[in-house]
Amino acid sequence: MKALWRGFLLGLMGSVSGMALHAASAPKEEAPAPAPKIEKKEEILSPRTGVQTLFDLDLRRWPEERFYENLTAQIDALSKTHGVEGKSVLMDIAEIYMGQMMIYEAGDVLASFEGIEPELETRLMALRHAHSLLDGYSVEDFASSPLAANTRVDRAFWAALQAIASGDPVLLSENLEPGLLGLMHQTRPVAHTILPVLTEAMIEVGAEVHAQQALRLLNEFPDLADGPAGYFLRGRAHQMRRNQSSALAAYFEASKGWDRYAARARLALSEMALQDGGRGALLAARDVLEHGKDAWKGDFLEIQLMQTLAEVLVKNEADVEALKTYGTIMLRFPGTPAAEDAEIHASEELEIVYGAGEKGEIPLAHWLSVHYQLVPSFRYYEAFPDYVERVGDHLFESGGTSMAATEYQRALDLLRDQRINYPDQADLEQEFAVRLKKVNALEAGGQLEEARALLASLEIPADQKKRETVNKMRASVYAKLGDNEALLRTHVQTPTPGNLRGLAQALWAKKDWPGAITFYERLWDEYPGFFDADDATYLLIAAHRSERRDVTERLLAVFPNLTQSEGWMNLAKSFESDPPPVFPLTRGAADSRIDRLQRSLENLGQSDI
Repeated sequence: MKALWRGFLLGLMGSVSGMALHAASAPKEEAPAPAPKIEKKEEILSPRTGVQTLFDLDLRRWPEERFYENLTAQIDALSKTHGVEGKSVLMDIAEIYMGQMMIYEAGDVLASFEGIEPELETRLMALRHAHSLLDGYSVEDFASSPLAANTRVDRAFWAALQAIASGDPVLLSENLEPGLLGLMHQTRPVAHTILPVLTEAMIEVGAEVHAQQALRLLNEFPDLADGPAGYFLRGRAHQMRRNQSSALAAYFEASKGWDRYAARARLALSEMALQDGGRGALLAARDVLEHGKDAWKGDFLEIQLMQTLAEVLVKNEADVEALKTYGTIMLRFPGTPAAEDAEIHASEELEIVYGAGEKGEIPLAHWLSVHYQLVPSFRYYEAFPDYVERVGDHLFESGGTSMAATEYQRALDLLRDQRINYPDQADLEQEFAVRLKKVNALEAGGQLEEARALLASLEIPADQKKRETVNKMRASVYAKLGDNEALLRTHVQTPTPGNLRGLAQALWAKKDWPGAITFYERLWDEYPGFFDADDATYLLIAAHRSERRDVTERLLAVFPNLTQSEGWMNLAKSFESDPPPVFPLTRGAADSRIDRLQRSLENLGQSDI
C-alpha cells in the first residue's frame, strides 16, 4: 500500500503519468476487476406506449427542448385566465420548471398557492411532493402521496428518492432497480441530476450488477461520465470491491474538478491516506486538500474537509497549519458542534504556543511569525484578545515599546469587533485596561504626543480608582512634554514619585519657589528612595531663592548620602554662606561677590548639571 501512495504522490507532483500512478500499486495486493461485458449501449428510452398515464404529474409533458416556447405560452395563457383555470396554468408553469430541474423557480410558484379548489388538490400535492424529493427532502407519509399510487409507472422512481432522503433501507432495496428504470419517464435534465444519486445508492447497498448498469448509463451524459461525478462514482465502486489502486486513480482524477463530487473525492483520498498512515500518503492527502480547500464552501461537506485537513496536518506534524485550520472552522461555522470541537483543540494548542513564547522556549522572531499567521483565523475567537495582549506585555517587558503598542492596538481592534458583532462578548473593562497599557508603551517609547492623544480620547471614568490612574498617567505625559499648564490643572489624589517631581519642576520653572519646595519636600518625605541629587539641587536652589535656610540646612545634612560627586558637594556648600552685603559698596565686598560667583560656576561645571 505504501508503494501505491508513493506512486500517487509522484503523480500529484506531476512527475509521473497516470499510467505510472496505476503501476505504483503493489501487484499482489489485489486482482484487477474483470471488465464488464457490454452487450449493448445502455440508453434512457422513452416509454414504449404513446399514451401517458401520469395525470397528476408528468414532467415529460413539456419537451425540454421547447422550454422557452412552453413557458412563454403558459405565461401568456395566465394573463387570459382566472380562477381554477388560472391556478391550473400556474401548476403547468411549476411542472415546466421542474422538468428543467429549476427547483428554486418551481418552489416559488408552488409557494404562491394559499388556497386550492378540491379538483386541483391532488395535482398540487403531487407537484409539491415531487419538488421536495427532487430537492433532496423526504415527504411526510409518502404512502399516501399521489406519487406512490400504484397506477403510476414511475412510482418506484419517487419511492427510491423518498428512501434515499429519509434513510429507509427497506424502501430503498424494494425500489432501487425499478427506480432506475423509472428514469425513462423523466426529462433529460431530471435524469442528468438524479442518475448519479441513484447510481451511488446502488453502489453503497452493494447492488453491483445494477450499479454497473447505472455507471454505463452515465455515458449518456458525457459531462458526467468524464467529469468528477463519473470518476468519483467509479472510484467508489472500485473501493467497495476493495480494488484500492483503481479507486485511488479514479478519485485522483475526480479531485481535479471543482464541484461537490470533486470535493468528495478529495475527502475520500484523505480518508484512505489516514487509514494507510504512511508519510507519502499523508503528504499527498495534505496537498490534495490544500489545493482544493477553497473550491467548495458553505455546508457540512466543507466542515468535513476542514476537519480532515486538520487531522492530516496534525499527522504531518504541521502544528501551526493545523491550528490555523481549527481557527478557520471556528470562524466559518460559529456555534456548531464542529466549531466547539475545533475550539477544544485550538485552546490547548494556543496555550502551548503562547506559553512557550513567553518563557523564551521558542525564538521571539518565530513566535511573532506564528502569532501573525494566527490572527486572521482567530480574530473573532473570544479568548484571542488575551493572547494578543500577552504578546504586547512580553514585548513591552523586553523593551520593544513600539511593537508592544502595536499589539495593544491589535487587541483593542479585536475587542471592538467582538463588541460590535457579538455584544454578549463585550469586555469594556479589558478595553480600558489595554488602552492604559498602550499609553504606557507609547510614553516609554517617547511617543508622547500619541500618548497624550490617546489619553485625551479616554472618557473620564466614574470609578475613582480608574480616574486616579488616568490622571496620574496624564500628569506623567504632561510633565515629559513640558506642558506645565496642563500638568498643574491635572489633579492627582495620591501622586506617584513621578507626579510629585513633575509638579515640583513645573512650579520651579514658573519660579513659584514656595510651591516647588512643597512638592519636592513631599517627594522627599513620601518617597525617600526616589529623591535623588537632581531633586536635591533644584530644592536647594528654590530654598535659597525663597530664603528658606531651614530647608537648606536640612539638605546640606543629607547631601553626602545622595551623591559622591565632589562638584555636587562643593555646589551645595556654596549655598551655605551668606553673600557679602551689597551696601556699602566697597572694593572688598565686590571682589568677594565675584569670587563667590566664580566658585559657583566652577562647581556647576564639575557637577555635570
